[in-house]
Formats: sequence, C-alpha cells, structure tokens
Amino acid sequence: MAERAYAPLVAALYRHPEVKATLHFSGPLLDWLEGNRPDVIGDLADLVKRGQIELLSGGYYEPILVGVPRRDAVGQIRALTDRVAAIFGRRPLGAWLTERVWEPHLPSVLAEAGVAYTVLDEDHFLQGGLRRDELGESFITEDQGFPLVLYPASTRLRYLIPFRDVGQTMKELRERQAAGAKLIVYADDGEKFGAWPGTYQRVHKDGWLEDFFTQIAQADFLETTTLEDAWIFQKPSRRVYLPGGTYHEMGEWSLEPAAARRFTQARNALKDDLASLVALPPWRNFLAKYPEANALHKRMLIVSEELARRSILDASPEVRQAQQNLWRAQTNDVYWHGVFGGLYLPHLRADAYGSLLRAERLLAERRVASGEQRDYDVDGQDEYLFRGNAGAVFVHIEGGAVTEWDIYASATNLIDTLARRPENEHEQLRRADKAGKVKIGKAAEKETKSIHEVVRAKERGLVKLLEYDDARRAFFQDSFKVGRNDAVSLRALPYQLTPQREARTVSLILEPPARALASVPGLGLRKDIRIADEGLAAGVRYRLRNDGESTIELTFTSSSNVAFVGETNAGDLVTVGTRKTAPAKPLDGVRNVAEIAVHSEARHFDITFAIDPPADASVRPIYAIANSEEGFERLYEQTEIACSWNVTIEPDSHVDLEIRATAVGQLVEPELVKPAARRKRSTAAPAGAEAAGRARR
Repeated sequence: MAERAYAPLVAALYRHPEVKATLHFSGPLLDWLEGNRPDVIGDLADLVKRGQIELLSGGYYEPILVGVPRRDAVGQIRALTDRVAAIFGRRPLGAWLTERVWEPHLPSVLAEAGVAYTVLDEDHFLQGGLRRDELGESFITEDQGFPLVLYPASTRLRYLIPFRDVGQTMKELRERQAAGAKLIVYADDGEKFGAWPGTYQRVHKDGWLEDFFTQIAQADFLETTTLEDAWIFQKPSRRVYLPGGTYHEMGEWSLEPAAARRFTQARNALKDDLASLVALPPWRNFLAKYPEANALHKRMLIVSEELARRSILDASPEVRQAQQNLWRAQTNDVYWHGVFGGLYLPHLRADAYGSLLRAERLLAERRVASGEQRDYDVDGQDEYLFRGNAGAVFVHIEGGAVTEWDIYASATNLIDTLARRPENEHEQLRRADKAGKVKIGKAAEKETKSIHEVVRAKERGLVKLLEYDDARRAFFQDSFKVGRNDAVSLRALPYQLTPQREARTVSLILEPPARALASVPGLGLRKDIRIADEGLAAGVRYRLRNDGESTIELTFTSSSNVAFVGETNAGDLVTVGTRKTAPAKPLDGVRNVAEIAVHSEARHFDITFAIDPPADASVRPIYAIANSEEGFERLYEQTEIACSWNVTIEPDSHVDLEIRATAVGQLVEPELVKPAARRKRSTAAPAGAEAAGRARR
C-alpha cells in the first residue's frame, strides 16, 4: 500500500511545491514508514519545513473516539501528537476524526487532547439544518465551553476524486467558487490514490495525479492552503451544534438489511439537501448488529478499566507496554463492517483479542481466580465470567454456551468466531449476479469506477455460498434430531443459568425453555458446564431425561467452533480419533470418537476434547461472504467440530453425555514495542491542508 499509494502521493507533492495539503498518518503507519521507508519520512519532513503540508494528529491506533473511554481517546491523541512533533519538529493543532464519527461531546474531549480543529462530512452539517450553499467556510462548535473549529468536507469531491476526469473536479470547484464559497475541503482516504482497485494505473501510470496537481496550481480562481493556515487566517462563519453521525454509507452499513433498505428508500425519495435530513444511525449501532463486535468492545472496556486502576500506582515499563497493547486493541476496523471488510477479517479479530490479552496477562498475575454473574455485554441478561491466572471463560445464557475462552499465555481467544448474517450488500451481489454484471478477475482489475459504483467478486458462484446462522458460534452448542425430521437448534434460545460452588471448579447448571423441547414429549435437558485449572479446562455434561411414558430415540449434537486465524497454515491441524484434517478441509462420518485434538501453530494453542461416551464426529470450515475494496470474497471464519450421539432413553430414565476440553497455550512474548520518539529533522514552517489521507490497515 505504501508503494502504490502513500509514497507516490508524497513524491507528487514534492514535485509540485505550489500545491499545499494536509495529510494524516496513523501512528502504526508512521512507525512502519520510519522503519521501512525513511526516504518518505525525509520527504515529509522537507514538505513540512517548507510550509507545503501540515500533518494532523488523531488517535494513535485509529480508534473511533466515541467508542473508547475518554482517558484512552485523549491519551491516544496526545501520543500521536508527541510522535509527530518528535519526528517533524512541529506539533499538530488539528486532528483527523476516524471515519468522521461525530457526537456532540467530542469538542471537550479533543480540547483536552490539545486539538483546535477537525474535519467532518457535509452530511453532518446538512443534518444540523444548514444548506449546502452555506458550507463554503469553517464553523465553530463547543462542548461545556471548550471550542472546536469544524471544516465541512465536500461529498461531491469525494466521489469525483480520482474516479472522474480532472476537468469534472475543476468544474465543481469553479461552480462552488462562483456560488460564494471561500473554502472548499477535500478529505478522504489516501488509499484512493493507488491502493483501491484500478486506481494505481489511473492515478499514477496514466498521469491523473500529475494532471490534477498541475491544473490546481494553474487555476486563477483558487489557491491551495493548509487547514492550519485556514484556521489562522479565516475566522469561522458562525457557531453550530451538530447531531451525532458519520458519512451516510457508514450509517447504512450499521443497519440490518430490512432497515438499510428503508433508509435508502427514504433518502432516494428526497432530493438534494433534503436527502441528508434522513437521520443517520449512530456508529454504535454496529454493536447492536454484531454481538461479536459488542463482546470484543465490552471486553476492551473491562481491560481499560482494570489497567487504569493499576496505572495509578504503577508506572512500570510493563504497565506502559500493556497500555500500548490496549490502545492497539482499540483500532476501529474490527468493531464494524462495511465495504472495507472489518469485523469479517479473522486476522483483525485475532490481533485485537491478542493485544487485549497481552495487556490482561499482566493484570492476571495478581488475580485471585473467581467467577461472577454480570451483564458485561449490556444485553439485559447476566452472563457468567470466570477469570483466573491462566485464562478466562465466559458463559452466555443464549444457547447456554461458552462464548469466550481466553488463554493468557498465547494471548488467544479460542472462540474468536463470527456468525454468518444477512447483509444488505448480499442483495446487491444477488442482483448483479442475476443480471450478469459481476466483474471478476481481469475485468474487475480494469474497472476504474469507485467501489461504491460497481460490483466486483474474486470468484464465481458466491451467491450459492450465502448461508446464515441463527446465533453466535460458540462452544458446546446444542441441537437434536428425531428420525428424518429437521434438526431442532437450541443455539438461539435463552437457557436458565444457576451457578454451583464446588471445590476448585465452577459448575453452571443450564436448562433450555420447556417449549424448545415440546416436539419430543417428555424430553428434558440439563447441561452442567465446569470450569477448572485457573481457566485452562472447560467441559460440559449433558443429562437427557425422559419424563414421559414412551421411549425416546433421537440424535443429540454438541457443536464447538474453534478460531483458527486462517485456513492456509500448514501447522494447523485437527485430529479426530486416528484421522487428521486441516481446518479448511471437511471431515465427516468418523465413528466412535473418544478424543479430538486441535493444534494451532499460527495461534500457539492446543485443545483436547475427551468425549464420553464416544460419539460420531465431523469437522467443517465455516465461510462468510463479505465485500471489500477488491470485491466480494469468501472468507474463512472458523472451524466447527460436532459430536453426535444416537441415544435411546427409556421412561423415567436418563442418559449422560460428556465433553471435557483442556487447553494449553504456548507463551507468546509481547510483539508491540513502541519506537522511541526522536527528532528526524528540524522544521519551522506551518503545517495544514486540502487532502487528508489515512491508513486503515
């Protein structure tokens, strides 16, 4: 990405000293450039020194600021400000607002972090009651008396640049100037200048960027500026108070498909500025749409709170390292999903949980193992949280399943999984597939239109692979089948949970609602989940009862989903009895299995399932279909391991089935070492800008 987008963009600016710009680089991207492309860092330093660019601050690891605790938001911004100042000799006054997610309390947060201005989309202002022809200058807002200058970023330019001819952009700029605009801001992804499909050829090889900068420099009706210079020399036109929101695509992505369709219909029914008056859903809606994102988010809040308490009296290097890992886990992409993959990408989830658990490993050293009933994910129901010195096990009443199993040594959540859900984008794929308009292979690579305007796919036939789950994918999830009838899934049903105290173990009694078993008269089910060995052992014992007068015959299945980080690592293996398979290779019909072993070289853990009595076992990979900059693709999410027993239960009798799981993690030392801040070159000129680019991943 640096070779195709960031480095060529910086080089082009260097060749055009008459073009001023504001750029934003995340902390990790700056760290990478300093270690791998010091020439780019040197060019940036020269550009800053001669006053051609300014560099914005922002959250060091690109968090959604409204989604993290205030202390972490302020801390991350200050950290990036210090980093930029150390490298380039100039402290940023402005900040990039990740994904332009805005809420009215942010001015006081940003002011505490030393930020004077930021950029929002035009939609934010239109929803606040302004008209588009009023947005040609800056505005001021405040929270609790703390001011913040806001710059409206042009939506029209975001769709023109760089996907249309330069002439269309110049026409738009001229028309805005003629209408009285004093300041026009273009702020968007730096990846659009070479990293998005088709853009490298268009932007760099075909000369679009050279032409754009040349025409901008020669235009007699405008001059480029930095945001800092605009802040200094142009006073805000008025005070405004804007509702919370983000860009409209993000709001649409946060909705369930049916709601997203209504939202789009409402916007399409209106024209021009009126369409923007359709209220955007808040970014936080992703936490309602995706329980996995919410679980990770609330897990992050637990670690943040505990680390904040620890930091009061402990400023050791280990605590500072834990702080960096916590901040890294707050990187925004993994908490949402849109065109950019996000939550659907297993490596992002693995990195977030890994960073959190490396931080928690420090906190667990002094911990007394204990469990508690607590609604940690704020869904209105108490879950059961057990946390020891070696691991943690979370049990959810939905399906009476284990939804998180953390191994501190390897910094791994064994159940870092994702359920397959309907997405509004799937309808887009179905329509394009039916019409024969899906761009695949070379046709997709040559297509120069924006990813919002064309449907690309990495392979054919993805529509046939669209399947959906009825609940999150977890450990010890239950279903049963009688004869040739359809299987009855208990995964989405609320179980009643009753903790039991036992020596050196935690025992949880769970029972499904009676109506779930009504299809089999007399059937009763109780499951006992036991957690032991400081969180390194978790097992389930099922008791199937027959309280009726007739014999019950059925097939009972317990399924567990294991989170491998991908499907291609040769060192990842599942051994079922005497047969071996890879995480991505299905294995069916293995009979009389008493033990299943899972080994992950990539994630540094082993799990052993002891099964009593022996069961029929199967293994299958679970794929989701998601969209990204490069198009729709099949993404490996997890591997399901299912154990099935054919049981006969006489009246007034019962059958016991048991799976005992033990886990071992190989110690993984912290990977994150924050580079020492140092001054690369002295600079003395102002910094600020017209184009803002950022790195997602």
